[in-house]
Amino acid sequence: MKDKGFRTKKRLGQHLLIAPDVIKKITDWIDIHPEDIIIEIGVGTGHLTEEILSRSPYKVYGIEIDSQAYPIIEEKFSQHPEFKLIKKDFFDVNLRELAGGKKIKLVGNLPYNVASLILVNLPFNIDILQFALFMVQKEVAEKLTAKPKTKQYTFLSVFIQTYFDVEYMMSVPARFFKPPPKVTSAVVKLKPKKEIPPFDTKEYKNFISRLFSERRKMLRSKLGEEILLKAGIQPTQRAEELSVENFKKLYSEYLISKQNSKN
Repeated sequence: MKDKGFRTKKRLGQHLLIAPDVIKKITDWIDIHPEDIIIEIGVGTGHLTEEILSRSPYKVYGIEIDSQAYPIIEEKFSQHPEFKLIKKDFFDVNLRELAGGKKIKLVGNLPYNVASLILVNLPFNIDILQFALFMVQKEVAEKLTAKPKTKQYTFLSVFIQTYFDVEYMMSVPARFFKPPPKVTSAVVKLKPKKEIPPFDTKEYKNFISRLFSERRKMLRSKLGEEILLKAGIQPTQRAEELSVENFKKLYSEYLISKQNSKN
């Protein structure tokens, strides 16, 4: 690496995006304005950060867990008072605190080993998000945009699509990274839906997860037939056959049934 001997670490799932044209295109999609607060997950050696800062946003917070990258990042952006390095694991960062009552744009080339966990975290912060724009494995991007009755359609598809409109922006070949991953990557944009169900996010997440466990089993083995029929779903159907709207309806009926059993 030309970044002062920086070495990527397999245990952190690091693959640095080094293609200037791709970095510019991603930054164009961020659509930066002077009032924007941008939070970047996984700064690495700052290739994307540099392009973001060149577009003059209000504030950029760069989250980075790798201490070897800190001196490189600090030196590179020492002349940018609008940039702040957050030396933490993403999961230890309070996004609401950084947002300061405003909406944020969340971006990043997500580490492959924790990308799904970061994505599952998004609905819990939906009220402070303008949108998220991420580089992920193409396989993950296909799950995020998958339709029912396909192999790619999983718990992640339903949970994310309940809260976000997901757009597959582009595929990115391995040669544009250092070191090149063994898979193709993709850029996805997740924009909060205008109408979000008033569910308890954690309980809804657990409900979907339970229905997708042992996905070949019929739903009647996991829920009462009466609840399924009230939601307009055949008890012999499987989770992978239900649309996101079906899941929302089914969860609503489940909550009604749960409430009635308490009375």
